[in-house]
Amino acid sequence: MMVVSSSSRILSSIWKQVTRNVAAAGSSIVSLRGISSSLASKKQHLDNNHLDLETSKCSRSYPQPVFESHPNLLKNGEITPLIHKDEYKERRTKLMQKIFQQSDGSKANIVVVKSSSKLYMSGKIPYVFRQDSDFFYLTGCLEPDVVLVMVSAPWSDQYESILFIPKTDLNTEVWEGPKVDLDFCLNILGIEQANYFSQIAPFVCSHIKQNHLNGVQIWRDPGRSFRIIDDVITQQGGSIATLDYVPLIHHLRVIKSKSEQELMRRSCSIIADAAIETMKQSKPLICESQLWACVEYHSRMSGAQYLAYPPVVAGGPRANTIHYINNNQLINNGEMVLMDAGCQYHGYTSDMTRCWPINGKFTNYQKEAYEAVLDVQLDLIQFCNERPPLDILFQRMCRQLGKNLQQIGFAKDAQSCVERAQMAYSVCPHHVSHYLGIDVHDTDKVKRNIPLETGMVITIEPGLYVDLNRSIAPKEFHGLGLRIEDDILITETGVEVLTQSCPKTVAEIESIMR
Repeated sequence: MMVVSSSSRILSSIWKQVTRNVAAAGSSIVSLRGISSSLASKKQHLDNNHLDLETSKCSRSYPQPVFESHPNLLKNGEITPLIHKDEYKERRTKLMQKIFQQSDGSKANIVVVKSSSKLYMSGKIPYVFRQDSDFFYLTGCLEPDVVLVMVSAPWSDQYESILFIPKTDLNTEVWEGPKVDLDFCLNILGIEQANYFSQIAPFVCSHIKQNHLNGVQIWRDPGRSFRIIDDVITQQGGSIATLDYVPLIHHLRVIKSKSEQELMRRSCSIIADAAIETMKQSKPLICESQLWACVEYHSRMSGAQYLAYPPVVAGGPRANTIHYINNNQLINNGEMVLMDAGCQYHGYTSDMTRCWPINGKFTNYQKEAYEAVLDVQLDLIQFCNERPPLDILFQRMCRQLGKNLQQIGFAKDAQSCVERAQMAYSVCPHHVSHYLGIDVHDTDKVKRNIPLETGMVITIEPGLYVDLNRSIAPKEFHGLGLRIEDDILITETGVEVLTQSCPKTVAEIESIMR
């Protein structure tokens, strides 16, 4: 077993204990400091073999895009496009600072964040892999079955990080390609320490033993089971406090950095352009699945990795099913189509909805209903300049939509603002906004009753769903389903509509479809 970085203030004694316990197993622990000292002692040897090293570096395979393999995509030091490894480290530091502030400072802390695992649809046929959002936010690592552990000593907000990775073999790499190794963790991801997955339990147990007099708190996601940590906690006989880090990291994720904002601009621009191309391909009796294929094709051809969620492509009355994703019916002449779609661009999502007549021309009733909803959406976007909470946006939507709908014949007997708002909620029974980011419905631990802040990205999406038996609506509107959704960045000076490039007025849509 090779042991380095014995000078680490937090981890040195843990490493010594783990080393004694697992030396016979031949495991390896490496660190950036250990590698640096080793390289310094062998400087002359490296100088003599500089050409060989450069050749090896150029020919090396990596488990995910890196600067050396994808200079067209990443700059030097970036782990994922536009996000440098220093930003990922800053995120880990901010999380540990929040944990220190929120916890009993007299105790040591262990934070355990697990990546996603592969899921299989049948046998050995995997689903497309998607990384756990919190793990991705803290590391940028795109590999499955990796665990980030961060530890701090009692009374200290200083911490160190270690990645635990699965051991791989040549046979696995033949079938699945290059896998993350210890060197990749240190030199590409910028994590201080790296070891193999089998050493998680010995490491955590050693940290607990070292701090048994002060006590230890383990921070984890209670919604995700992790048997190794569960077993460690059980073995300690209830002496370990377990806490939830998810609300803390969500409050970090909800505010987007400049790099994240630019990634979301690109994601939103891609879906906006793809929606325009899909409108152009629309015609009576086209199948919903063909429009789905069109928006996905144009999204991926423009750089998106995949769609952010199964899109809603709903023709005619099927648009009244808010999360309709069958997308397998023909759209008849004279019907509207509602398409709710978004894409994922290097970890960041867009979420946009547009509605248009399949034949390119709104009927009078379709136009009346559509413009009633659009007027509400434009008002809400402007209102975001005042930075209201999402719940206040919802209340305003109900009042404004109720007023607009009554003007075109809905609920003529409603006398008060409250009655009109209740009517509006009955035909738009969903919230008008949610946070957006790495996830489509992002940071769900952040409440909707807090004021908007600079760097937040939200959706604005009023709708109207009139089923065939809706007595409060004139019969001409029966079966009509509408929603208009844009993605909004809260800036220092106001708001930026990230999906602005996709037209949404009646005149603009009809012009595109001519």
